[in-house]
This record gives sequence, C-alpha cells and structure tokens, in this order.
Amino acid sequence: MTARILVTGSRTWTDETTVRMALSEVRRDGAATLVSGACPRGADAIAESVWRSWGGPVERHPADWDTYGRAAGIRRNAAMVAMGADLCLAFIHNDSPGASHTARIAEAAGMPVRRFRQADPIQPPSSTDLTDHALACARRGWAVFPLTPHGKKPLRGFTDWERHATSDSDRITAFWPRAPYNIGVACGPSRLVVIDLDMPKPGEQPPAEAIEHGATCGEEVFRLLCADRDRPYPADTLTVRTRRGGLHLYFTAPHDVELRNSAGRNGGLGWLIDTRASGGYVVGPGSHVRQSDGTGTYEVVNDLPPAPLPAWLTEALTPAPPPPIGAADLLAALPEHRLSRYGTAALRAEADRVATARHGSRNQTLNIAAFNLGQLVKRGVLPAEVVTAALHGAAEAANADGVPNSPREIAAVIASGLKAGMNAAPRRRKSA
Repeated sequence: MTARILVTGSRTWTDETTVRMALSEVRRDGAATLVSGACPRGADAIAESVWRSWGGPVERHPADWDTYGRAAGIRRNAAMVAMGADLCLAFIHNDSPGASHTARIAEAAGMPVRRFRQADPIQPPSSTDLTDHALACARRGWAVFPLTPHGKKPLRGFTDWERHATSDSDRITAFWPRAPYNIGVACGPSRLVVIDLDMPKPGEQPPAEAIEHGATCGEEVFRLLCADRDRPYPADTLTVRTRRGGLHLYFTAPHDVELRNSAGRNGGLGWLIDTRASGGYVVGPGSHVRQSDGTGTYEVVNDLPPAPLPAWLTEALTPAPPPPIGAADLLAALPEHRLSRYGTAALRAEADRVATARHGSRNQTLNIAAFNLGQLVKRGVLPAEVVTAALHGAAEAANADGVPNSPREIAAVIASGLKAGMNAAPRRRKSA
C-alpha cells in the first residue's frame, strides 16, 4: 500500500529549502502520496509544488469556508488526520495555531510527527559584522575582496579580483566599514578548492540518473559519488551552509597540479556540484545575499581547518591532458593554425630538446621550453594551445626509456612554465 504523508503548515511559511529537504528524506523511503490542506500559499503550496516536480501524487483537501466559516480550517485538518497517514510534517511559523493544532491531534492519534520551525527573517549583518567576518577569513590565510552589498558579484572596480584580493588586515579594516560589503574569497591566491553542493532552483528537474537513485540535491549526488568510488564522504573539513541550504566544502589545494573551476555535469563531478579553484571565488562566510531565488546568510556549520583535497577528488578534477602530438605532426594535426616560419622553427627546436631530454632533467627542460615559448605566445607568434599540445607530445616521447612522468605532472609543468613566460618582461635584443 502506498505510504501517505500529511503536510500541515503556516500560510506565512516561505522557506522552500526546509520543505524540500524534509520531503527528500521521506522520498528516500519509496513512493508516497502527499496529503495537503490545499492552502493557496505557504507550506502547503510549496510542498505540493515540490512534490509534483518530482512526479509524486498529491491528495488535496481544501477547507469548506462557505459552510463552516472560521472553523473550516480546523475541521479540515481534523478530517485529514482521521483519514490516516504514515507521517505528519508540520511547518510552523510564528507558532501558527492551525499547524500546531494539527500536529497535536496527529500525535494524539498515534501518528509520527516531525516539526519544523521558521523564524522571522534575520536582520542582515552590518558593515561592522562583515568587517569581522572578512578579518576572520584573513586570519585563516585567505585572500578576500568586496562583493556588492547583499549580492554575489564583485564590487565595481574589483573585477580583477584575483589581483585585488588581500589578507592584509589593515587594508580590510580601512575599506570594509564603509558599507555592508559581502565577502569574496579568491580560491587561487588562498590555495583553496571549494566543492559547492547546491540546491535545485525552483522548478528545476533532476536528471534521469539522479531520479533513479532518489538524489534531490548536490549533497545527495555527492554522497552517491563517494559511495560509487568506495570513498568516505569528506565531512572532516571546514563546511559552510549557503543561503539556500546548500554546502561549501573547503579543502586546501594540491601542490602538484593547478585545478580550475568546474560546473555540474559539464566536465565536473555531477548534477548540482560545482567546484571553485584557481580562477574562481566563493561567497565567504558571514555574507548575506538577497536574490529572487532565495535570501540568507552563509554560515560556518563545521568549524574545522580545511582538509587537504582527497587524492581521488584531485584526480577526478584534473583536466585530461591534451592528446600527444609531435612537433613534426603539428601543422597537419592543427590545420586551422597558420604558423610563421619563425614560430614553427622555435616550436620544433624546443619540442626536440624536450623529446631528447634525459631522465632527471626532463622537468627542467620542459619548464624552460614552456617559458621560452610562453614569451612567443605573449607576442602573438604562437597560440598557447598549439604550444601546450606540442610540448606535451614531446614530453610523452621522452618517456620512452621506461621511466615515465605522469600526464598530470607534465601538464602542470607546462602550465607553470607557460604562465611564467607570458608574464615575464620581453627579452631585449643585444645591441651590436
């Protein structure tokens, strides 16, 4: 027999995240019918919308206001309890008398009841509060920069946020008190990788694989991923609850590879799982965001030092290396790039040096080659992707003596040398 879940709640209830999480717990136990009092707003309306979005059946019992007047709601609630249910979920805002009464008579009838309460909106933090939170981030060694008040975007003038981010307490205390700026944490300069376990947006439908396993949010998808890899869920790290009930898991970045951002299923870990690393930022703890899809404060819920990113996650987030390609095959493999004779000669010369480097000097040779060619990339002589592909192919060729370097190590050395070369001052020709 299909289980029946009775929902009762305040008309003034607005917290969709709590309703969604409560229903997702019930949904894990199998199919069920949602029994609702059919109120046009509040907890009933939210629960019906969420349950229907998951394809679940809803049994509605609207109150007969014409016949019973002010007593209609109480009569309707008593009738629903009398019809029986396996569980009652009560969403109570400001001690709502109707929802509270329904929960009491459900318990008297022997029905299990789970109560949830919504407090009045919390006053947003002041500029003084946010200054304290920014300083707390700095004490952790993180580089921070200002976001718009109540928003998630960098403040005007701070669009180059990786360069502007700071952990200098004097700079923070001189700037933050001017307005209630939210806090951006620059992940690259802070040596952080943050896994963002999000909640679905209103009306968002889960993909087929999530529905198959009953996953309704990023945390549940991530737990499934951990189980699939036979790895524990990495709970022993700094964790922040986001404004809509998601989670940010903070980890220290690995030293041997530069990880970048990823998004959802498009090259990432899965539905509703984003990662922020080098080139990305997250909204820091203490920030208060007001947006159309939710309002709330980012708060630390597991106050531990960020743990090192687990090796299996590092491997999963490391981009696949470019396919091996030798310098001699470069033009044929990449016909869309027309290289100058000078560029082609320089590329082949550096690639040949890498391909013939002896074990023990390979990384140094590869780094120097990437640095030299990075200067040509900066001048527009060579495209960066062509340089990366050619050097990776040459480094793979150097592995032929049976003592290989890993593709991840090769990619990291190339990226480091290329970046250094592109940022270095151009070489000056010696005068005659």
